[in-house]
Amino acid sequence: MKKFLSAVISAFLVIVAVSGLLLNTAQAEELPTVSCPVYDGVDDIVTFLPHETKCDVYYKCERGVPILMPCAPGTYFNAVLEVCDIPEDSGCTPKE
Repeated sequence: MKKFLSAVISAFLVIVAVSGLLLNTAQAEELPTVSCPVYDGVDDIVTFLPHETKCDVYYKCERGVPILMPCAPGTYFNAVLEVCDIPEDSGCTPKE
């Protein structure tokens, strides 16, 4: 019985470890390549930046950290106005 439980626990731990590796790999592919302005600790200025390849999402920079944000369905991020806009007025073309 001890050997069986040990085998089950070992198999479970292997599955958890592999799942964690796969999750970390998927997350690494989604890491932003944008650079937010450096947070100086004084001003709480929020900056909005376009996504590298997608038009229906953008980055909200808070305290120097990029946070991926979605646009409302059917809208694209307009980098000039820093808002989600109708696709034809957004100036964005998806690169995927």
